[in-house]
Amino acid sequence: MILPLDQLDAAAPLEATICIVGAGAAGITLACELDGCGVPVLLLEAGGLHPDLAASDARYRGTARAPHPNPSEYRRIVFGGTTGTWGGRCVPFDPIDFEKREHVANSGWPIAYEELARHYPRALEYCDAGACDFSVAGSLAGAPLPTIPGLPENDALLADRIERYSLPTDFGQRYRARIGASGNVRALLHARCVGVQRRPGESRIDALTVLDRAGRRRTVRAQTFVLAVGGIETARLLLQAEAAGPGLGNRSDHLGRYYACHFENVLGRLIGPPGQVAFDFERTRDGVYCRRKLQFTAQAQQQHRLLNSAFRLHFPPYSDAAHGSPELSAIYLAKSALLREHRAILQHGTEAARQSPAIEHLRNVALGLPTLAAFAWRMLFERKLAQRKLPYTLVKNRDGSYPIEFNSEQTPLATNRVTLVDETDPDGMRRVHVEWRVAEEDARAAQRGFLLLRELLRPSACRLEFDEAALLQAIGRSVPLGGHHIGTARMAANERDGVVDRHCALFEAPNLYIASSAVFCTNSHANPTLTIVALALRLAQHLKEGGGAPAAG
Repeated sequence: MILPLDQLDAAAPLEATICIVGAGAAGITLACELDGCGVPVLLLEAGGLHPDLAASDARYRGTARAPHPNPSEYRRIVFGGTTGTWGGRCVPFDPIDFEKREHVANSGWPIAYEELARHYPRALEYCDAGACDFSVAGSLAGAPLPTIPGLPENDALLADRIERYSLPTDFGQRYRARIGASGNVRALLHARCVGVQRRPGESRIDALTVLDRAGRRRTVRAQTFVLAVGGIETARLLLQAEAAGPGLGNRSDHLGRYYACHFENVLGRLIGPPGQVAFDFERTRDGVYCRRKLQFTAQAQQQHRLLNSAFRLHFPPYSDAAHGSPELSAIYLAKSALLREHRAILQHGTEAARQSPAIEHLRNVALGLPTLAAFAWRMLFERKLAQRKLPYTLVKNRDGSYPIEFNSEQTPLATNRVTLVDETDPDGMRRVHVEWRVAEEDARAAQRGFLLLRELLRPSACRLEFDEAALLQAIGRSVPLGGHHIGTARMAANERDGVVDRHCALFEAPNLYIASSAVFCTNSHANPTLTIVALALRLAQHLKEGGGAPAAG
């Protein structure tokens, strides 16, 4: 059943065995997995079935250290969360991400990679991203082009890896009918959690306070609670849960710290033989869009003290009409139609691309009308009408070069953090401030990565060019992937080192679990959604095995 909270009798008790706060990728996955488990489950969503951008901005707006975007961006108050706007990229973490690495401070997870990896196949099913195979040989049919032509085998560079793409799947739409038909899961809309309560002297959470659309307060009681509200909102709720102290779960002062969201840039260019470089989207054997990437092996990361990072071939900057592309010029002229968060891609990294006058873009469009018409027809069917959509536009540079898109994990630093400010939102919740920067050692690791990649490509038919003298400074100006909110309630073996245990239960209140990228100890180079879903599947299994709900039957 799915209905707004304010349609329930105000005197009716709100009770369940398990209460999940947040109906995004994690919360909906959990609710689906608990469907039929034999106990009452409540799924609380602050929004409705349709996005309300004004409400999202009013409640999520805060402050952030530049260049991090405002905390309201990339976030949505709606059933389905940000899966209604995500790009769909699905990438798993790697075994090295779970290891303690001497050159990466605060690295290492309290669980083995295999504990999570076994959930990736089903996570890919939830995301509609196909088989759990991320290799060129295993995923692509026929005789695909090599990613880098003429590249000899080596033990430092992985050139046979792909990234899979979801439909992209809006979890709210995809799983709405299943939750609506459930006999034991009840989803309440416009039910915003604004308080987490426990009785003095007790370790277990007793209840939650929620608000309906009219601002009326209701109490929700359960045996087990799960916060599935994302990396920023998790810290926000817990930090103000017990205003007289340091925050719920914060006795060791880790809550809100170690915030990371990946840093990215577009730097240098790869030059290769025309028609021999794998640049475009491809289809896997199971019909999923994918793209190639370059990545260093675990051995190379350890040897050269590198962070886990990925390199992709990019398209020329939209804003510089010198690309001569009617497609890119048309997109640039129509940029106001893009979502606010997606306009950043027009900046082409952090280096200021030439902003050509509109007349130059109009000239590209006029001279390329036949090409543009074919492109528009293709986009109509592949981007608008298709169920599985082409993820985004790829247009080659006229000179045969490919800018390099670089994406990297960050060292988890206690100084990168989410804190509260005194200003409150319309519901009385204190707003947040995000402190984020690229550490100098992280920038130097990325610099070493570019230098190593250039050397590894020398024997191939391609070459990598960049301004070596300006490289470190340019990397230091990299921007955060603002939709990746990671690490603010990190998992640890003990309370001294983190916020939640290996099962994602709060050390300080073990009947409260966290289901989001807030629990990540390190962040890999991978987009977090696939791993969020995998961790939600792992948590559902734990709850059904006795952590909060009996197994079905």
